[in-house]
Amino acid sequence: MEIKNQFVHHDYARKPSAEFYELLTPKLADFSNAVDTAESLSAARQQFSKAGIERIILVHGTMVGTDSLGWYSHWERGVPWLSRKLKQGYKQLVDTLSRDRGNYDERFASAFQKGMNGTDPRESISVERLDWTGENHHLGRADAAVKLCHLLLDSHEANERLMLWGHSHAGNVFAIATQLLQASTAGNRRLLSRFFHTTSFFHDSTGRIDIARWRRLQKRLAEYSERSEVFSPVEIITFGTPLRYGWPKSQEGRLQHFVNHKPQNPNQLFRGRWPANSKQWIRAMKGEDGDFIQLAFIAGSDFPPAYWSRSAYRANRWLSRLFEHNFRNSDRLANLKKALRVSQQGHATLVDYASVDSRARECCGHAVYTDTRWLGFHANWIAGRIKNSR
Repeated sequence: MEIKNQFVHHDYARKPSAEFYELLTPKLADFSNAVDTAESLSAARQQFSKAGIERIILVHGTMVGTDSLGWYSHWERGVPWLSRKLKQGYKQLVDTLSRDRGNYDERFASAFQKGMNGTDPRESISVERLDWTGENHHLGRADAAVKLCHLLLDSHEANERLMLWGHSHAGNVFAIATQLLQASTAGNRRLLSRFFHTTSFFHDSTGRIDIARWRRLQKRLAEYSERSEVFSPVEIITFGTPLRYGWPKSQEGRLQHFVNHKPQNPNQLFRGRWPANSKQWIRAMKGEDGDFIQLAFIAGSDFPPAYWSRSAYRANRWLSRLFEHNFRNSDRLANLKKALRVSQQGHATLVDYASVDSRARECCGHAVYTDTRWLGFHANWIAGRIKNSR
């Protein structure tokens, strides 16, 4: 739903068109072990190269970042070295414990990079990870989007084409970032001004968010807006992203979604199932009906920022009005029961991973997307759709 001077957000009342999604039951041959991952990526690399992709950026989702509960950022003002040390240590611990289960760890990135290395260095595609706090609220995702926007603008100025892979709420980080760039292109200074007003809730040295980075972006976007410059196209792929924010028109034809899904209603294949009794809740927790996290963490599911920060709380409320308009928590249960899997923008591939991989049920069905064994399948399917959509 689009309202003047507010961000596009998902309209849970609308049903997706059949052209926006497809159902897929994979075969055993579609996922591989670590030994032949690089070989399985060869065809995808060639297609990405033909499409002009030069860099692939991997962005993790909620709770696997550098400061998922927002504790360490508040110490940046008083003890900056300790804050940075704690964030680094926390992320290393998360990567060690979760590995590639619901997280783009170094092992996943290395396997991907190995597959993207061509015999000719000019045909190689670099693979990088982009970290953010991983907080489950608007402010955390907005701060990550500001960081991502700088990266996108740098690549635009270098005439470099990117592809973004985002797990879980990283997809919603992408949605915010692309809407900011679209607002700049459209000259919507009112919307940009309202977004960057968020920094007014903080002291310059607060450390809660990087205010200097926000203000640099505000200045950069204002300069682009004066020139009405159109930004370089970005291929965006989301994995298990809950339906929260919407997407700008500039992403049409360049947006793909993957969702772990086991159809429940033969008449409405795009819906999952919200549990109605204890037996269904047990199935959902075991991931037997697909990705339960993708269904559950829609609008109204955020955690509050750390309680001792009134500034962060106020900034988050301000962003809530921009991102989700007049959303009421009383509507959340009705939206959950709709159990929508498919965004109103982009093309969704609904995959029954568990039909051939029992591990796909782990973490309520939300961890399979970052499993290195499925990397070749995802890359080749994405490459095929880029080929078909160009």
